[in-house]
Amino acid sequence: MDKVEYHETVMAGKFLQTFYIAFTILWICIFLLVVRYSLAIGAPYFASVLVIPMVFISLLYCNFGQIVIVITSEELVVGYRFSNRTHFALCEIESCEQTKTNFGKYLGIGIRMGTDGSVAYSTSFGNAVKINLSGKKSFVFSTNHPDTVCQVISSKLTKT
Repeated sequence: MDKVEYHETVMAGKFLQTFYIAFTILWICIFLLVVRYSLAIGAPYFASVLVIPMVFISLLYCNFGQIVIVITSEELVVGYRFSNRTHFALCEIESCEQTKTNFGKYLGIGIRMGTDGSVAYSTSFGNAVKINLSGKKSFVFSTNHPDTVCQVISSKLTKT
């Protein structure tokens, strides 16, 4: 098993957290109104239909609200909490550079295709790392410490 050289968990940005909290509060208000209406008309299970979209949104937030970054002696692994783990052998990486994810380039948060052809895994608009790969599209991912991530990757590239 490869030795873990770097590990980071990047939580969702303030925008996404605020959006999710606001959505949850709105959903609870609507749900309570529907429950009250359901009881008034004598159909108590009518409100249970609203549970399905909230469970779906909660699962999406739980998965896409956190990125895990692991750098070992052999590979870089970047992915969301429960799915979409992408593995890159360090020998595939040509260079690493600090960048910013922004709405103008990626049109949102999550798994996005950039206007420059890169693929991004982002949890917020802000600090990120761009990995330039040999013969493939560039890969961008959110991180709280882009300088450290690039330093660790660059040190691995010079050793191989």
